[in-house]
Amino acid sequence: MVSFSFDFEITEGLKQKGVSRIAKDSMTILIGYQNKTIRSAIYKQDFNKTIKSLEKYCSRFIHDQETMQAIILVVSEKWNDFTNNNDNGNAYQQKQPDSNSGAQEQNKVDVSTEQWHIKLKEKYQNLQYLIDKNLPNLWLSLEFELSILRILNIQDCTLPFAGIVLGRPSSLKTVGIELFRKWHYTYYTDNFSAKAFVSHSTAVSKEELAEIDMLPKIKNKCFLTPELAPTFAAKDEDLIQVLGIMTRILDGHGYESDTGAHGHRGYNEEMMFTWIGAAVDIPHKVHKLLGTLGPKLYFLRLPKADKSEDDYLVQIQNDDFSSKVKVVQEALFDYLKWLEIGPDMTINKESSLPKMQWSFEKDDKQTLIYIIRLARLLAHLRGVVPTWETKGTQGSDYAYTIATIEEPDRAITQLRNLARGHALSQGRNYITMGDIPLIVKVVLSTASVERVVIFNLLLAHKGRLSTSIITESLNTTRPTALRTMTEFKALGLVDMTEEEEEGGNKKIILKPEFEWFVSEDFSKLREGFEPTDNSEYLIKRGYKEKTPPTSQKFFEFGQVTTTLFLQCLWCDFKSGIAFDI
Repeated sequence: MVSFSFDFEITEGLKQKGVSRIAKDSMTILIGYQNKTIRSAIYKQDFNKTIKSLEKYCSRFIHDQETMQAIILVVSEKWNDFTNNNDNGNAYQQKQPDSNSGAQEQNKVDVSTEQWHIKLKEKYQNLQYLIDKNLPNLWLSLEFELSILRILNIQDCTLPFAGIVLGRPSSLKTVGIELFRKWHYTYYTDNFSAKAFVSHSTAVSKEELAEIDMLPKIKNKCFLTPELAPTFAAKDEDLIQVLGIMTRILDGHGYESDTGAHGHRGYNEEMMFTWIGAAVDIPHKVHKLLGTLGPKLYFLRLPKADKSEDDYLVQIQNDDFSSKVKVVQEALFDYLKWLEIGPDMTINKESSLPKMQWSFEKDDKQTLIYIIRLARLLAHLRGVVPTWETKGTQGSDYAYTIATIEEPDRAITQLRNLARGHALSQGRNYITMGDIPLIVKVVLSTASVERVVIFNLLLAHKGRLSTSIITESLNTTRPTALRTMTEFKALGLVDMTEEEEEGGNKKIILKPEFEWFVSEDFSKLREGFEPTDNSEYLIKRGYKEKTPPTSQKFFEFGQVTTTLFLQCLWCDFKSGIAFDI
């Protein structure tokens, strides 16, 4: 077997001096010293440069020269092992959930594929049972995160995937991310800047920048960022830069940039990784910019926890949250370890990742068709539509330019990859209809919640809406309802009658190509999911401007409660300024 992370034996003398670990992780030396982890790059063709770098980073924490020399001696004696990318050995090392350095050998399981799959299903069901018992609101987000993590293990899948969990404070949205924190193939950070991916810092020399660049550190790993709200709430110019860099690295081809400090530098190579993040909600301006730069982020909105007074009473009477998390984490790691040592897993020599060959011929054809339909819907729902009121007119006389609707090809690929990750999380190397409910939830979460609310209303009325239904259901005015109808027409989702009917009503009718979403089949696959709007919490936390008074109208649909189009629909129409939704 090929190793993932390799720990070298520590002498008793080093242990007494506070050294708990000397290990290799990819092309990085890891030193555990007095509860700190020191990282230093391995320069495969240059021993002296490697030692010089090691001395530099260790000197920040280790001031005893005898200890430093003892560490260098280990690296010197094991130099061939440190520079051997294949790490020829018969076992791989894994971090245990209760230790950063508790490496333990575990050989590839010697059972049949059928036996492995049965055991994996048992461990998966046991994990779900323990979550339902201990952390009942965690399963949906963890299912999403497991699917994203498993995309890394699909043979020949080279397109990065970024999934962000959206949930209210205390909704357990970050607990799932924390559970993966000590698993190999993850890179965790609480905060980062866009420039951290490829640094041009003037504080270090150009030769040393490669050691602090974040992009190569997340290569072939799952990038974990538990709080993205501050990132999305940055000033407009900073946000454009952040999203621009994120959009580029999510192409999977590296990133290169130029500055006056260090000139041209970066990485022109395949950079596969997955990304799991969390935030309370996404400000409207982020949706708008993503529509312009290229939408490459996918979201999952957690439903509002519907707890009774008795539920809260039981919760505070059994305040053992940390022990519950530990139980769940142990079951999670047990399941993950078993999955990665499956008999059909092969080790990729370059990344050291266990990979599963995909059986495309076994993919359910109808399931693939549903994925295509969902991707096409998403392309329209998150389109960019500049719209404005025609000067000097009233009613439905609203003008709009041609909507910017993305081609669905990339969304089809990404949603299919997420479905593949979900399938692999259950030990399958082919897609079935059981993988679709998660994809439905992601699509309805990735479009802006304001649009999904209107789309829900359209589906509830069998694909037909009149002006009066919108005004009554959403407690809004007739001009606002007409703007909404015009926008859905511009998005290419509906046809709109030109003639006013009795009472001044107009009608929109769902286009034939989207009729499947009105069917009972789609309703079952949706499993009653309704995306929850959390924008009010962004306002409370100072991440979003308050809605202008003229648009402070509230409505409810299903479980969704939201400010009517928030500032998304607000603008000075009389000045002719366009707005995007």
